[in-house]
Amino acid sequence: MPRNQNRDQLQETGSEGLDRSLTNRQIQMMAIGGVIGVGLFYGASVSVKLAGPAVLIDFVICGVLVAIVMRSLGEMTVEYPVAGSFSHYASALLGRRIGFLTAGMWWFYWVATVMSELAAIGKLVQYWYPSFPAWIPGLVALIFFTVSNLLAVRVFGEIEYWFAVLKVLAVLVFMAFGSLIILTGIFNNGEAVGINNLWINDGFMPNGWPGIFAAISLVVQAFSGIETLAVEAGESHDPNAAMQKAFKSVTFRILFFYIGSMLVMLCAFPWNKWIVHDGSPYVLMFSKIGIPLAAGIVNLIIILSALSSCNTGLYGGSRMLFSMSKKGIYSQRFAKLNRNKIPHVAVWATAAMIFIGVAITYLAPDKVYVWITSASAFASLWTWGIILVCELAFRRRMIEQQTEIKYPMPLWPVLPMIGLLLVLISFIAIATSPLTKISMFSGVAWLIVLLVYDQIRTKKQPAFILLDGQNAGR
Repeated sequence: MPRNQNRDQLQETGSEGLDRSLTNRQIQMMAIGGVIGVGLFYGASVSVKLAGPAVLIDFVICGVLVAIVMRSLGEMTVEYPVAGSFSHYASALLGRRIGFLTAGMWWFYWVATVMSELAAIGKLVQYWYPSFPAWIPGLVALIFFTVSNLLAVRVFGEIEYWFAVLKVLAVLVFMAFGSLIILTGIFNNGEAVGINNLWINDGFMPNGWPGIFAAISLVVQAFSGIETLAVEAGESHDPNAAMQKAFKSVTFRILFFYIGSMLVMLCAFPWNKWIVHDGSPYVLMFSKIGIPLAAGIVNLIIILSALSSCNTGLYGGSRMLFSMSKKGIYSQRFAKLNRNKIPHVAVWATAAMIFIGVAITYLAPDKVYVWITSASAFASLWTWGIILVCELAFRRRMIEQQTEIKYPMPLWPVLPMIGLLLVLISFIAIATSPLTKISMFSGVAWLIVLLVYDQIRTKKQPAFILLDGQNAGR
């Protein structure tokens, strides 16, 4: 089969009927905005409680892993930009069942992630109104972003663009003020803080390696979601040009914002002082330097950023349901489009599952964030591992066919293998931590549910055609 014809078939399989109106500007900012969320603004305090300043080790390890995963995904996406993205590649290269499981796990990741974001929104609102029920803001937010996802995709993209701009500005302002405290002593009685706070309060690793291991699931979740960039290819106006440019820039920006802001945060203030604060360390910094109005504004921006991440999460989850429905693996109802070319049934189904998080927040408002955040980490690591395995298989197939690759992974196959090793280490860390091993149990339980569903519904399903005209099989 000619290569161009093969590419057309891939695009039709994954994104048929969707409105390709997302611009390069929107795609890049959506990718950044989808990742910069509560995991950084709010969840950082939880991870630092577990690891102390040594949480920087977690951020560096996960940052390297994310960079390798995104480079691997970029290689495949630039060649074949489809809405189903990595689940589609997994079906083609590793078998239909692996593709199905990957789609189901990633959908579970976004459902759990949005649940945790909704729980955090309630806690952030309590900054102004301490006795306000934490579940009510989450319910309002769920209604809001469900409506926004049912609008035309270009409207969704524009909303996400400006949300992302606000988040990036908030991080940059935070880093600027924190750097002034560290280097000049302004807001600190004229005494420069330096970097001593990294080790003077019970040492750099106050809880040892167990603390670092325990924090990994929260840090993984903070970086998770960046792979949504590839899913957006199905609705990109110019996927080949936009995707290559986006993959080149987004990864390094995310690493700068995450590792950079965490380093500034830990240097500017003693970690054992601000971890007792039941809210965002970003807000706490502006409160401590005597700018309460700025602290309130930052808290509002963080709430908006959580809404943004929820919006992106519902988008990604619904598009994954749509893509798998088009292949006949999920119910055909999920493939139905409204007049705006939005898979509205998939949106409603994803929102309905997310509502469970609102109920959990009502029952256990103080524990729900860590519970659900750690639960989503398993699904995220599964997705990253599958992406890396797919890249190895994809490159091997391209080599066998003597096909030139537009955006090849450098240092192949060393970098993908390093990435797989880091994924394995992260799995072990999550499974051995008493606080986060619920993630392993919930992830395995969801895998079993998916396998049972697949066995019942698709046992007699014929294989479908993918990358090179061959059957994907099971």
